[in-house]
Amino acid sequence: MDKKTKKRVKGIAIFIVFLAIATSLLEYRNKEGKPQNFDFKPSQQEYRDLKFINKAQISFTTHDVRKAQDGISAIISEVSVKQVRKQTENSYGAYLFSIPQAKLPELMERLRSFGVIGSHIEQIDTSLVNLDYESEMARLTAYEREQSDLNAIRFPSDSQNRRKESLHGLLHSTRQNLDKLKDADNVLLFISLTPIQKESSSLLIVKFMVVNFFSWLGVYAVGMVIVYFGTRLLMYFLAALGIKGLSAGGIGGNYQYGGYGNYASKYTGRYSGYGGGKRKVKRVYKDKKTTPESTDNSKTT
Repeated sequence: MDKKTKKRVKGIAIFIVFLAIATSLLEYRNKEGKPQNFDFKPSQQEYRDLKFINKAQISFTTHDVRKAQDGISAIISEVSVKQVRKQTENSYGAYLFSIPQAKLPELMERLRSFGVIGSHIEQIDTSLVNLDYESEMARLTAYEREQSDLNAIRFPSDSQNRRKESLHGLLHSTRQNLDKLKDADNVLLFISLTPIQKESSSLLIVKFMVVNFFSWLGVYAVGMVIVYFGTRLLMYFLAALGIKGLSAGGIGGNYQYGGYGNYASKYTGRYSGYGGGKRKVKRVYKDKKTTPESTDNSKTT
């Protein structure tokens, strides 16, 4: 390998090394700056919409997400009264279910056995606190009786029709209140599960950078080899098609004007003898008269 080729290969190698370093740094920067996305919006919306006298929201973090997911699933299957949502993702989870309020302290202890409780918020629906199940049941019975009497009227008046329409809404809200009062001893739980963020140590950063550097170095080296041999094959292919001016001696080749070399060699060969030796030059002066040799000879005779 001549010096020119070695210099070219060395330059390409240095370029690949710096390119691999730059790519590794960029990938590490993107990794550190990209926040984890935990989508709890659907569960939070359902939690707000559901009407329960007692509600509790728990933010839960853990080092082992898979273990925590299995533990919460076991709790749901054992003590839940009503399951609303169970969202299990690779790195987080969202759970919405109800349990007897007396079981809440036990549930909190079980959660602490495989994670950390970040926040615990309990809420009480004050609009249902003053309601009584027996009084609501009596109200429902009265509304149903009134509706039955109105339906028995063959030709109801306008006011009676309006009352029938309002009774539909009253019956619906009273039944909802009764359903909520049935769950007065239960609490609606919303548990959000997220991993504990690990702090990046210097050793982990160095390990990440080294692995990524050699990975990208291999990728770029293989890519450069593919580009080199692909270009050479393209040159050979174009040369086989008869396209002049392309050479496969290197990437890009050397461009030569077609026919110029033959013309130059012919010109050089034709006139190569001139100037190779000394030539005698006969000078002829215009104004000088010369005497023919034949005249001198006749006089002498």
